Amino acid sequence: MNLTLLDFVVIAVPLILVIGVSLFMKRYMRSVADFLAANRCAGRYLICTAMDATGGGVILLLISMEVFSKVGFSLVFWSKSAEVVTFFLGMLGLVTYRFRETRALTFHQFFEIRYSKGIRVFASGLNVFSGLFNFGVQPAVGARFFVYFCGMPEVFELAGMKLPTFAVVMVILMGVSLFFALTGGQISVMVTDCLEGLISSLFYLVVAIFLICTLTGTEVREALLSGAAGTSYVDPFDIGARTDFNGWYVIFGIFLSVYFYRGNAWTQGFAAAAKTAHEGRMAQILGNWRGMSYAAMGTLVSIAAFTVLTHPDFSAQQAVVEEGVRGISDQAMQGQLRLPMALGLLLAPGVKGAFCAVLLFGVIASQGVQLHGYGSTILQDVVLPIRKRPLDAKSHIRWLRLTVMGVAAFACTFSYFFKPVEYLVMVVTLIGAIYLGGIGLVAWGGLYWNRGTTAGAWVAMGIGAVFGVLFNLVQQLWKPLHPTMLSWFGVESPVGRFLAAYPDASPLNGQQFTVVTAVTAGTAYVIVSLLTSRKPFNMDAMLHRGAYRLEPEEGAAAIPAKRSWFARLVNIDEQFTRGDKVLTVATVIWTLLWKVVALGVLLWTLFVGRLSPDWWFDYSMITGVYVTLGVGCITTVWFLFGASRDLKDLFAALRAAKRSDADDGTVIENLHAEEATSKEPATGA
Repeated sequence: MNLTLLDFVVIAVPLILVIGVSLFMKRYMRSVADFLAANRCAGRYLICTAMDATGGGVILLLISMEVFSKVGFSLVFWSKSAEVVTFFLGMLGLVTYRFRETRALTFHQFFEIRYSKGIRVFASGLNVFSGLFNFGVQPAVGARFFVYFCGMPEVFELAGMKLPTFAVVMVILMGVSLFFALTGGQISVMVTDCLEGLISSLFYLVVAIFLICTLTGTEVREALLSGAAGTSYVDPFDIGARTDFNGWYVIFGIFLSVYFYRGNAWTQGFAAAAKTAHEGRMAQILGNWRGMSYAAMGTLVSIAAFTVLTHPDFSAQQAVVEEGVRGISDQAMQGQLRLPMALGLLLAPGVKGAFCAVLLFGVIASQGVQLHGYGSTILQDVVLPIRKRPLDAKSHIRWLRLTVMGVAAFACTFSYFFKPVEYLVMVVTLIGAIYLGGIGLVAWGGLYWNRGTTAGAWVAMGIGAVFGVLFNLVQQLWKPLHPTMLSWFGVESPVGRFLAAYPDASPLNGQQFTVVTAVTAGTAYVIVSLLTSRKPFNMDAMLHRGAYRLEPEEGAAAIPAKRSWFARLVNIDEQFTRGDKVLTVATVIWTLLWKVVALGVLLWTLFVGRLSPDWWFDYSMITGVYVTLGVGCITTVWFLFGASRDLKDLFAALRAAKRSDADDGTVIENLHAEEATSKEPATGA
């Protein structure tokens, strides 16, 4: 163990604070709507900060570090340029805004309203199946990270038995996450995630500043300029020799990010928790600023691990790392665990504790959200829609907690035995395709296309499920299946010769398999919907618009004002306050500024000449580290005040909120149970 007393103090004090707050929040959990969506009382800063905390987990950091160790900065130029697509999706509030308008408590409750009960149950089953396996990859990865980063022994003895250390760490981390998910449902998950995000944002800056002061510019420059021709770590125009992380990887990534946009149901609690649809949209806009400090720290951490593992000045540390992973037979796992070990040898006492705290909070936050999301999906969207008798509120909450506990047990068991066969980012993408591969256009079409049909949704999700499972089996079992496939096609046939060139691994990676799944399923949804559509679906009724409005949105004007072309472009409507407009315009200008810079660089390269590797290194460090870190210092203070205000407002709203047992996610004749059983018709305000 290479943690000092100072490190333990840095980790323990904020953790005890968060546990205390979680216990305090238990008093506010009084209904199913509280457990599932914090009774729709959350403000923009609270949602944004809590969601950001879930992105600080070990699995995402390891993915970014693993990719960086292969490509350095060379893909950042392309991926950052491509982010303008998802940026405008968030600015326009696409999917998020309309989902909140449906007033659904879960993503798949919306599917029953839009399509049918069968679609809700099937989609929920796929989500749970795919999500549980995707989630199941994560606990062991996170636990192994802490074991190797902190220098723990690989095994220890207990009562005469030798136990793998990572398994014990995994169970402890899952237990803490389970505690947060059970005490107050979405209320405690969201509040504790928000607090963890605020504390972590301060620690991000500590780690980032330490790394800037520790690594010399010469060491970093020499390490990142060491790539061979065609595999540059800094020049985005010199990556043609790579097979996995190349230009196609970026293009496919853009397509999948749009296709899957907001389609993953485990984030549904945050979308449903917003006070209004507008508040949920503003949380998405704020997300462009909230992650700055984490982005700077994540980049610097990747640079640090890469430099320690490749630069000759760190040969002593490299020897320690190689000795540490020598006993691991799995090559993929060796590559993943070298990175945390190298980083652990670099950070000083106190800073190492801060970094551990950041990742500990990230693991707890992401696991807590997924436990809550998948557990609630099992009960709300699989069991209850096919159950003939509804549950009373007390039993409903008890069964929600039991399903959350079941998810935790499965995740730990699966994670213990699962062994990744390729890069983590590819593994996660392909497992997710079992659900997301078919759900993309089902979600988009359900919210925006009145010709989308139940038959189209069935076909799309069926194709996504079959292809997703098949391709995952191919990836996992390629090596033992290879001789059988050769015997089928013959060694001398064109297909046989192609297969013979890939004896150890599939010729298509996880991302490429996912693209095939998404394109096939999406095309099927459109074709079948057009063939089976008899009349347009009543979108106004589902979205509670016009004659079907239940209540005016907070801050909405009685008569919509005439909007400028820019307001129409970024969808600024009558619900935007002056501050909202300033924030939105500033976000657009800041984002487009860097896209214009990137366009200028691209035009220079095309029409004037190639820029040197040294120039690309300086450009990457300025835009990816120094500017991001500077803005991150400002946003850390900004969000500290905003989230604190939202927490105060949440407590007040929950104290005053009127609960309804009928508001439990049940759908009756395409209406929420609360609306269907109301004495007054849900057809007007």
